[in-house]
Amino acid sequence: MKANELTTAQPTASTAYIKYIADKRKKAEIVGLTWKISIDEEGNAIDGTNWDLRRLNGSHQRYTAGTGGFGIDNDLRCDAIAAGWSIARLPIGASLSPEVQDFIKAIIVEQCRRGRSADSAQILAMACRRLFSTTNRMPWDLRGEDFDAMISLRDWSDKAKRDIGMVGKYIDENLLSRHCPVRPASRKRDRSPLLESLGARLSGEKLPDQDALFELTRIAFQEDPVSHNDAMRFFILRIVIMTGLRIEEVVTLPKDCLLWHNHLDHVTGLPAGEVGGVGRSLRLRYFAGKRSAPGLLVEEFQWVPAAFEKLVVRAVELAISATDSLRAVLLTQMKQPHRHPTSDIRSFLTASGHSVTTAERLFLTVGEVAPYPLSDLLSSDVQIKTPTLPRLYNALGRSRGSGSVSFFKKYGRAEGAEKMSLKPHSLRHLMNTELFRQNVPDTAITHQFGRKTVAQSYEYDHRSLAERLRFVSLPQAASAVIAAGSPQELVAKMVVSGVAAKSHIGRSFKTIQVEHGDSAAFRYLAANSDGFHVTPYGFCTTSFAVNPCARHLKCFDNCKHFAASGNTEHVATLRQLKANLIAMREAAAERPLYTTGRKNQISHAERLIAGVSAALDAQPSQILFPDGADHAAGPKDLFS
Repeated sequence: MKANELTTAQPTASTAYIKYIADKRKKAEIVGLTWKISIDEEGNAIDGTNWDLRRLNGSHQRYTAGTGGFGIDNDLRCDAIAAGWSIARLPIGASLSPEVQDFIKAIIVEQCRRGRSADSAQILAMACRRLFSTTNRMPWDLRGEDFDAMISLRDWSDKAKRDIGMVGKYIDENLLSRHCPVRPASRKRDRSPLLESLGARLSGEKLPDQDALFELTRIAFQEDPVSHNDAMRFFILRIVIMTGLRIEEVVTLPKDCLLWHNHLDHVTGLPAGEVGGVGRSLRLRYFAGKRSAPGLLVEEFQWVPAAFEKLVVRAVELAISATDSLRAVLLTQMKQPHRHPTSDIRSFLTASGHSVTTAERLFLTVGEVAPYPLSDLLSSDVQIKTPTLPRLYNALGRSRGSGSVSFFKKYGRAEGAEKMSLKPHSLRHLMNTELFRQNVPDTAITHQFGRKTVAQSYEYDHRSLAERLRFVSLPQAASAVIAAGSPQELVAKMVVSGVAAKSHIGRSFKTIQVEHGDSAAFRYLAANSDGFHVTPYGFCTTSFAVNPCARHLKCFDNCKHFAASGNTEHVATLRQLKANLIAMREAAAERPLYTTGRKNQISHAERLIAGVSAALDAQPSQILFPDGADHAAGPKDLFS
């Protein structure tokens, strides 16, 4: 028996499943793909046998997109074992079974033939690999609990959950499993959790690192590019930073992307700029990334903020000036494409029925290192290409190995710049958050980024609690009982804005408001939100507006908000904690002197023991560390 064969009997495939696989195999073979893909011991497709997904969806993308292979996600499998799962329920070996491989290939065909991009097909294939890395069931025997169990292993993003849900959707739509429906229920994350501090950001990890952002901005706007191709990437990054467009949308900008609009005052008939209004505004024409299908471009427009108009125009004008000579040569090459196979000669159809070519794009690169600006006369055989995403990811420090050199290494001056990196999509999150911070209406933000629903925009809202409450106003009924600037006012704003609507105090406020009116509800808030509450070790004097455990209840670790209580239960808890810390210190001290971290472990334990001892020796209600740290202040803020 092979390593990846099951040790228990499996039910045979259903007629619907067999037909589904046969149908998808036929569609793959019609476009010239060989169904069998040879793999190595790790499940990677062997060169020459992997699929070219462009054949399935008719894509004109420049580079080949493959299946991604059929290796088991060993990290996920290890997570399952660590969670106590029986090894008998997990697949064996490094690659998925032939039956699962057939299923993944069928899903890829399904996705591509629906007109979806190769990227989306690869993402769905990855979701399949993850699923079958946590179960040894055959695809036709999958159950809903298999999906739920896999999702329970990690704190997946909403997008990752949607991807695995799409696999279940295909199974249910085609009745591929004997246990349909299997698709897991959609459970979105709560977008209004109580943050650990006023400065903490909701999903702040999606924003760019502050140091990397500042250094990249300095590089893109102030450094002199050493080559033509670097100059193109500088201009691309300038526009991404200033607009928040997806990086692939900026890469494909047309040369005539700037559209100026003159505005008239309808009352006077004069230019609006002459009567106190805005006389002229700028829109950027681009091709929407998510709405464009393979080989078909969908035109969209984005208004450029007035503060960025000059910078955007400058970047576009510099790019045009640097590429006009290349554009002229490429237009000539397009007349005899067979003589210039290394140049990027492609054409696309727009949703409005027009045909555009790569020669009409704003950004063009060359296939060799060339100075900026291009000074020499260009050969008619020069390789002219369009910027590629891998090269841009490399410039941002997102690629590793193969001698890759990021802009941070090449042009960086800040301390530690060579280790910096930045996700390009984080710049889109940054622009959205900044618009929310400036109190731009969510409908305007939604329109600005070409979204269909306002809910999509809030996925990009990473304001801190303080920023979300800045524009919240309390009704007149609150002013008589809640003082301006008090902790009570902060809690009241949290409640009325919905930030703390699901908390105990929020639910009680709503009930009282319905039954007894606004005045009674705000009197309740004033009496129950006084910045004083109890922890297992004593009293905390920080505001109710932040969690009392911003340091995981390490109140005794030099926290300025910690006050002793003298309560018998608190004293017992502190004594037990002190005994545990002493045991931890002694265990560390018994380790060999050369043990990694020994000194730090002992020092950490002694610091905590000192804090607990101070709490045990203190008088009731005494503030223990008046000059201590404000752990509720949160980490360094991107916008500070």
